[in-house]
Amino acid sequence: MKKLFRRKVIGALLITGCVVFGIWYYQLSNRHKAIVKTKLLHTFRIIDHDWEIDETESQLILESPDLLVDNIYHSMDGPQAVLNLNINQGGTKVQWITGFKAEAIRDGTQTHDNDFLCHTNIDYYDAVHYKNLNFPKRINTQYPRLGTLSNGINELNFPPGFGFPVAVDDVFIIASRTLNLNIKNAFFKVKHHITLKIENGDVPLKPLQPKGLVLMLPYDLDNPYRSKKNDPNLCSPIDLKNHSGPGEDGVPLSAHWRLPEGKTHYEFDVTYQLYLQEDTTIHAMAAHLHPGAETFILFDSTTNEAVFTFNCENYSDKLGLKYVPNYSSAEGILLKADHKYKLILETNNPSTGFRDMMAVLFLYLYDKEMEEHLKKLRMADL
Repeated sequence: MKKLFRRKVIGALLITGCVVFGIWYYQLSNRHKAIVKTKLLHTFRIIDHDWEIDETESQLILESPDLLVDNIYHSMDGPQAVLNLNINQGGTKVQWITGFKAEAIRDGTQTHDNDFLCHTNIDYYDAVHYKNLNFPKRINTQYPRLGTLSNGINELNFPPGFGFPVAVDDVFIIASRTLNLNIKNAFFKVKHHITLKIENGDVPLKPLQPKGLVLMLPYDLDNPYRSKKNDPNLCSPIDLKNHSGPGEDGVPLSAHWRLPEGKTHYEFDVTYQLYLQEDTTIHAMAAHLHPGAETFILFDSTTNEAVFTFNCENYSDKLGLKYVPNYSSAEGILLKADHKYKLILETNNPSTGFRDMMAVLFLYLYDKEMEEHLKKLRMADL
């Protein structure tokens, strides 16, 4: 009798727990449902849950766990996998990252499908990175992102002779997220294959410093998501917890917003984000944009000239960025420390449905200070 009673109590608790979980889960946003779902699928080994890492002399090749695509997933909504990656473990000298590539591979196929790559972010732990390079004054001076690959741009290679220095026992964070803007009844798995190109450091390269320039917009501070103000200068932000921050004057701005219908023109001064202390040169560029972006320009406001223009190609028969150009050159483009610079974005949303936008430009600048520092380290080792 007691055993039967215990079983009934346990059964009732299980049913209650399932109901409570179901109600809680139902109320989550699409993004948070994906987080919970992915965690459960990986924890209980229902789908492949682990990263595969293959290292050669010139490459690090990463294969993500399975990511289940079972819904429409807009930017920042889809399932993602995160890896803490140790590079140059036990090494004796600086190595160099000279390029990176990300491919989204749908289950049962062998080739990259651009439709399922939301982004692959490659960050470095700046406290570890600069400590191990004996350069602690750089810690916490800028956001430590090496770069982002995304819909329309899945590879960036630095010009020959240039690279990003990798300290001995350096640590990176790889975060790769899926996208699905078009397939409504989706139910399949995707893996992300990520390649980091590495040079062993026998020949010193010219160091590059990555800088991310973010186009940000003002919004209604009193009622951000449902503003009643008829002000065309205010955007409707998507998620202020993750993609907002103070502008140059300290006023909060949004870096992820709803894209209005029709054609829209945006401009934003990024001189304070560049924070150039001396003239330098750009040797690579990559843009992170969302569907609907047509033209993205780094503009010199002092000379009233475009520094570089990204002409993007959107798909005509579905949602998505088909192609976003990049830039890579040993000659480089000069940036002047006493000039002002801004980002200009032209977008087109022909639909009345939901569209969102982000616009980030990753610059890779010749790092004279780092080159001199690394020379001193090499001389000290002789």
